[in-house]
Amino acid sequence: MRKLILQLHLWIGLTAGAILSIVGITGSVYVFQPELTALLYPELYQSTAPDVKVIDARTIVAKAEAQFGGEVSTILFPLRELENYIVKVEGKNEFVFYDGATGAYLGEMAKRRGVLEDVLEIHRQLTIGEVGSTITGISSLLLAVVLLSSGFYLWLPHKKKQLKEGLRLKPNASFKRRNYDVHKVFGFYFIIPLLLVSITGVYFAFSEQVQVVVDYVTSTNEPTPDVTKIKSTYRTDLPEVTIGQALDMMDTMYPGYHKRNLIMPKDSADRVYFSVVNAAEIDAGPEYRPQVYVDQYTGKVLFAYEPHTAPAGHRLTRNWFVPIHFGEIGGWFTRIVWFVSGLMPAILWISGIIIWRNRTSKKKKNGQAYNAVNR
Repeated sequence: MRKLILQLHLWIGLTAGAILSIVGITGSVYVFQPELTALLYPELYQSTAPDVKVIDARTIVAKAEAQFGGEVSTILFPLRELENYIVKVEGKNEFVFYDGATGAYLGEMAKRRGVLEDVLEIHRQLTIGEVGSTITGISSLLLAVVLLSSGFYLWLPHKKKQLKEGLRLKPNASFKRRNYDVHKVFGFYFIIPLLLVSITGVYFAFSEQVQVVVDYVTSTNEPTPDVTKIKSTYRTDLPEVTIGQALDMMDTMYPGYHKRNLIMPKDSADRVYFSVVNAAEIDAGPEYRPQVYVDQYTGKVLFAYEPHTAPAGHRLTRNWFVPIHFGEIGGWFTRIVWFVSGLMPAILWISGIIIWRNRTSKKKKNGQAYNAVNR
């Protein structure tokens, strides 16, 4: 049985390990995305007067529409690493930045977070779209279901006195022994962070399927709406909801929350979407993020995700999975642990290859010696 599990661990680790290494390293970088983005693009992300009260979004909308001659279709509000406003204007592909304190135009960028968007794309999709998302999702599933469980089984000592060897690196060891200890010991200590990251990672790749499982486990009978199918009913007798009216709804419905984003309809069947969040800065614990979909003609709420009153299965995935996956669940401590955990798949993959090569070489030498003796 142990030999079978060892072979399973070996071959899945060798194949899926390459993908998991890429996903893990980019994930480590993205753990500190807020700080890195502000550091790389301070002229766009950092306000000229961060202690001054943020000006009203309506002022930014008026400035952007006057400057570019099109309607503002998206607003990203000052939040977390972003101290300024980001807007998208119809007919313009770039993200436009305005100072959160003064409303002054700061510049433009093709991607909202610059190079960090490329890091996220590699992390999620390996730059090859939905196929890449499927590959990373399957690799994460293999890590959670096969590699970590089989690795833990193989780590378990046969005798109690061997337990100590599985918990520390042997001093003054040879390279082969040190490599083996690195694989075994690090694999054990990071099993829980890797399990949490991989399970939540599977959700981002296969959200509908994972939600079905979570709903079943939590006895949630109410299905999660497919938000991509939430549409407005086309009307010719009513004017469209304006961006000002949408901002009023955000103020009225969630006065104690911080505005996150507002997206206006892209066509006559689309809907107004906005979300708010409980904390303006990165905070430990779950993320409470109400999300609202509004008919663009009647102003009626088509669907609103309420993080405190939603069914248990929905609350688990939407409130907890994002901060768990990016290590924000426990503040700075878990972010640092998650950063190191992201490097573990590459470390375990490389050390696993070395172990495999050493054992293959040993078997080859033993075979040659046996043939020499029996000639």
